[in-house]
Amino acid sequence: MIDNTFASLYCAQRKIEQGDYAKAVMSETLYPHAKVVAPLVRLLWPRHFAADHDFIEAVGKLRRFREVFNEAEDFAHHPDNVGFSRDTLNLRISSRRMRRLVREVLHPELSGLDKAQDQSVAPFKAEPEQDAPASSDRDCGSGTS
Repeated sequence: MIDNTFASLYCAQRKIEQGDYAKAVMSETLYPHAKVVAPLVRLLWPRHFAADHDFIEAVGKLRRFREVFNEAEDFAHHPDNVGFSRDTLNLRISSRRMRRLVREVLHPELSGLDKAQDQSVAPFKAEPEQDAPASSDRDCGSGTS
């Protein structure tokens, strides 16, 4: 049987071992500034990224993109996903980055498609209307000729 979970597809597309899955996804989904300080945060607070690891593990089992929204909601309410460093400083993974990554992997045909590239809708072109004469410019039958 073919394993078509997010984790297996991710590893196949990135050509990495299953054992490197969590570390690779963490690296891709961390906020950019969090990547810089993550080693120090891990050293000072070893359990700081526990909620992130649980989220990555849960997403790895997904087979459908729509399920990532439930996992993102669980991540938002995870008991370890609290505190100044996570809420204000964003020293955590981004659920938006995770959703984009899952969509890229599970639906590669949609990869890179955004509103600017979507040719399914004709662009809106507003043409100015011809100015109608103002009501004061019209002859209202005032009897002056």
